[in-house]
Amino acid sequence: MARDILALVLAGGRVEELSVLTMLRPKAAVPFGGQYRIVDFALTCLMRADIERVGVIGLYRPFSLIDHLGIGEPWDMVGRGRGVKILPPYQGEGAVQGYRGTADALYQNLAYIERYAPSDVLVMSGDHIHGMNLRPLIRQHRESGADLTMAVKAVDPDSGHGRFGFAELGAGYEVTDYQEKPAKPRSNLASLTIYMFKTDALVMRLAENHRQGSSFHLSSEVIPRMVESDRVCAYLFDGYWNYARSLNAFHQANMDLLGEEPLIDLDAWGVRSRRQYRGLGDLPPTLFRGGCSCTEAIVARGATIAGSVTRSIIGPNVRIAAGARVAESVLMDDVRLGPDALVYRAILDKEVEVASGAHIGRVEAANGAVAVIGKRARISAGERIAPGAAVVPGATGCEEGRS
Repeated sequence: MARDILALVLAGGRVEELSVLTMLRPKAAVPFGGQYRIVDFALTCLMRADIERVGVIGLYRPFSLIDHLGIGEPWDMVGRGRGVKILPPYQGEGAVQGYRGTADALYQNLAYIERYAPSDVLVMSGDHIHGMNLRPLIRQHRESGADLTMAVKAVDPDSGHGRFGFAELGAGYEVTDYQEKPAKPRSNLASLTIYMFKTDALVMRLAENHRQGSSFHLSSEVIPRMVESDRVCAYLFDGYWNYARSLNAFHQANMDLLGEEPLIDLDAWGVRSRRQYRGLGDLPPTLFRGGCSCTEAIVARGATIAGSVTRSIIGPNVRIAAGARVAESVLMDDVRLGPDALVYRAILDKEVEVASGAHIGRVEAANGAVAVIGKRARISAGERIAPGAAVVPGATGCEEGRS
């Protein structure tokens, strides 16, 4: 079904709302769920749909993304006629430095599209969390004869205004109107940034946007133009999907992995990741020391737990000393917690060290804001980090980089 489809994954943005988590990496490369990266969800969906040629469009600090993707082996994208490639911006005749927007990013990679001459191009965000089966979307797109089929999901328009694009539908799922981030949505159907284009229609509209555009974004210029002039249909998706654009949303997505019936079922979705990266596949099993407790948690390989863990995600090679307490939190790779440290409703990036007796968040601040500690930051003995506070990567002193 999908061997004449080329996929392009938009994975280049920082996303300011994720604070210090995206100071050193794009959102798509942010660790998630103990041993994954957010981009793994998009790549797994493409793999399950048997799409074999994938270009990943990156711009912002792409090193960790490039390092994680490797040659695409975990997603079975290695071999004759198969592959995943990073498509960075370039300088050359007719090209500009950097990507001015998502439409411009696609336009600058028309040579990549034309090289394979696919019948259709699937464009999707690489920084959303979902397990969508793409095959029904592809089937509907081809049976309808649409120039564009866009995935949409019913959301609360009051909570989604200013964040999503909204589509209005007519007969046969045809999109009759599209508004990008309206103040007062006229529909409850939000775009999921998953688009299936006929190649000829996409190339024509990208060239037009290159000549006439101002924002050079798919959502604000190309999609509305196609709704006016082309046949655009919607594919209705009713499964789990998380934009995870804010710290609270990212934190909640991690919490959605927990419980007797988790909203995110990594096993059922078949999510794959590159565990060879940084030797994660070679770590020893998790060690639970005497006197520890661990309830409702995901704990990755290589961790050593001597303290208390409740409703949390514990990444690879984490060390939690005796007397330390972790609850409602996300600890990424190689975090170290000293004796009697407390981490409550917080996100700790890789290689953070929390000294003895330090507190991040407060248990009594139930349902409060999420504190976030940047990569390789050091929290001093006895220090108190308030709920909702942020510490920049690499900060070492009690006052350095705290906000």
